[in-house]
Amino acid sequence: MAEHPSSQVHFVDVVQHLIDEIEIRLASVPQKNGLAQCSDVAMINLHEGKDHLVIIAGVGGDLLLEMVRSIVSRHSSLMKTNRLDFILCPVRQLHKVRQGLNDLKLGLISEKIVQDNKLFYEIIQVSNQSPVSISLVGETMWDLSNSEHIAYRNIMIEHYQKQPSHQAKLLLGLYEKIK
Repeated sequence: MAEHPSSQVHFVDVVQHLIDEIEIRLASVPQKNGLAQCSDVAMINLHEGKDHLVIIAGVGGDLLLEMVRSIVSRHSSLMKTNRLDFILCPVRQLHKVRQGLNDLKLGLISEKIVQDNKLFYEIIQVSNQSPVSISLVGETMWDLSNSEHIAYRNIMIEHYQKQPSHQAKLLLGLYEKIK
């Protein structure tokens, strides 16, 4: 928020007590460009003339992609003149999300692997103003000197070795190429 003071950062959830907690945290931040609201994220109104960052985490890939599609569709005119970034952390269907973001012409800014409570998550930042296509397996997020990254890669390889589909075999090949 401090890096982009002219941007509007949206914190949206359908659970009121989570929004209440965010509002308390935002009150202690010197920058006042954060907005917390209890609603369906797909229905937020982004105002032209400002850049925007929308963070969506903790939902399945299908729902996350539906939310991003709705926001992009509802704000197509804003996207012609302003920057619209998303920080996304889907809990499932990562490859479907990555492909869907490419289909929406959103480009990669950054991606990270994080581990929390023995679970791995991928955090993907994309923008309407980035020309970088998004890899199905996150080519820039891997640090194979990090044992957690190796463990995550091995989990993904084991998972796709068990899947019979053509898509799974394609993904398995991509994970095996990460060295």
